[in-house]
Amino acid sequence: MGPVKEITSPVESDEADELDYFFDILETFFTRLSENAGDEAPRDLSLICRSPDSAICRALYQQRQKLGELNISLRVIFAQLGPINRFSDWLNPETSPCGENPEAMIRWARSPSLMDAHEQLTLNEDCSWSGESMRREVSARFGFYLFNQECRQSALMARRSFESLWKITDLIPQAQIKRARLFDENDLSSLHGDTAGITLHPAEQLSPEFTRH
Repeated sequence: MGPVKEITSPVESDEADELDYFFDILETFFTRLSENAGDEAPRDLSLICRSPDSAICRALYQQRQKLGELNISLRVIFAQLGPINRFSDWLNPETSPCGENPEAMIRWARSPSLMDAHEQLTLNEDCSWSGESMRREVSARFGFYLFNQECRQSALMARRSFESLWKITDLIPQAQIKRARLFDENDLSSLHGDTAGITLHPAEQLSPEFTRH
């Protein structure tokens, strides 16, 4: 195993501390890229996370300009497609860390059985991060986060698990894309009416992002 980094539970530390932890991970990765500027290896990151509200997602969102400057592609699997305000940012080509075609770069882990997967970020062939199960609420997490900077085996396993999960997850439903666009356009009256007309599978109705108010 390569170097491991962990933080205390988010319950015991404030939001800024947790974001700083992920900023450190990304900065380590960006520094390594700059040190190997001539390296032709693909710059494709893969992320599995609970929702756009996860701390790792918020950190990546804040670093989206840097990702674009370094020509880094990002594919993401969300277990939940809410909250709608953050999800709309991820689907907007002008603001998404996933680039100009985010609909093709984001998948939904729709099946409840996939919620047992752990959040993870694969940065390159020997650098990866793993965190809590996607099933566990943020307030109940114990914060055993592992950052492996020089471990090809861990990164390879993370990439393989992402690719396997990617194959069995769903494209973002058009109804959800429409909701996100309506929210982004501040058309809240249409958003309310559109949401009320969506027919959902029973399992989908249990997800927080589909809760009707």
